[in-house]
Order: sequence, then structure tokens, then C-alpha cells
Amino acid sequence: MFERILVPTDGSEIAEKAGFEAVQLAKKIGGKIIVTHIIDQSLTRPYDELENAAQQYIKTIIDNALENDVECESMIIYGSPKYDLMTLTRKSEADCIMLGTHGKTGITSSLMGSFTKNVVKNIKLPIILIK
Repeated sequence: MFERILVPTDGSEIAEKAGFEAVQLAKKIGGKIIVTHIIDQSLTRPYDELENAAQQYIKTIIDNALENDVECESMIIYGSPKYDLMTLTRKSEADCIMLGTHGKTGITSSLMGSFTKNVVKNIKLPIILIK
């Protein structure tokens, strides 16, 4: 089945839920989670502020993994969420991606947010969507 589950997070409630679901799946199958965040290079806030927020988003999911004895690692990069997830997918050697249907900018009336649509369209791995 899946040995390495990639979990992109933006700190949204749905991303956190996807992270917790990934932990439960990894625990059941003896897998590992890789929690990632891409700091959007187009944002104008100070980099330190963005990095601190990213670390907090990831910490929430990592803490849950450690509490459940699930092996985990994390990666934060500075770039384009739309284009750089493919790079993270390769670098992490993930064999599955679990993510929320909508992030912080998602619209609840739409089936999927734009980031999720991009992932589904461009990444050729099994994808588990959480809503």
C-alpha cells in the first residue's frame, strides 16, 4: 500500500484535518508522513513571519504523529505552491498525497480549491482528498 504519505499544509482547518487523517492511515499501515509547506514567494510579509507560521502549521501535525508513534519528517520551501509541489513530491519520494479539498483561500461552494485542482491535474500519484 502506501509507505510515504505527503501532506501539504497551509495551516487551514481542512489541511490540519487531512494531516490528522494521514497520521491515522500511516499508523494503520505502518507508513510514514512527510508534512510540507511551501512559503509563497509572492507574499509580501516578512520572511521570518511566514517561516514561523509554516513551522507552526507543520508542528501541529508532527506533534499528532509523534503522539501516535508514526514516523514523520517535514519540509519547508520558499517558492510557488502551484508549481513546487511536484518538486516536493519527488524529493520526498512520496507514493501518496493526502490533502484538504480547500485551503485558506478556498470557497466552500466549490468542489475543490485551485491548489487542489492543480494537484489532481498534474501529479501522477494516488491522491486522497479530505473535506
